Amino acid sequence: MVIIIFDGECGFCNRAIMFIARNDINDCFKFVSNCSKFGMSSLEKFNLQGLEKSTIILIEEDVFYIKSTAIRKILMRIPYFKIFGYLMNLIPLKVSDWLYDFISNRRKRIVKNNDCEIPTPEMRKKFIL
Repeated sequence: MVIIIFDGECGFCNRAIMFIARNDINDCFKFVSNCSKFGMSSLEKFNLQGLEKSTIILIEEDVFYIKSTAIRKILMRIPYFKIFGYLMNLIPLKVSDWLYDFISNRRKRIVKNNDCEIPTPEMRKKFIL
């Protein structure tokens, strides 16, 4: 199981997760809010408390990935978006992480509204509470 932990209180993050969930046609991912019981215990298990407010976290086979590495690994598993994951391999990690941080630090200004899309019953199966 591949788990994505996201900031459940951020509208930008919620929209990004819903985009991933809609395009995850192979059901590769399970999504966990950092506010949920499972999310908090996962953060504790990997000693990542506090990090979840500034980055997306991908956990795959007891290894975690953050920032642009997590995004690249996510894109590589989504049909039709794999090419973007491959293209990210061409960008040095320092540059892609800088860009990730640039967007992350401005995400609440980019999406001022924290309203969340209500997932369909099919998509709800992808979320761990």
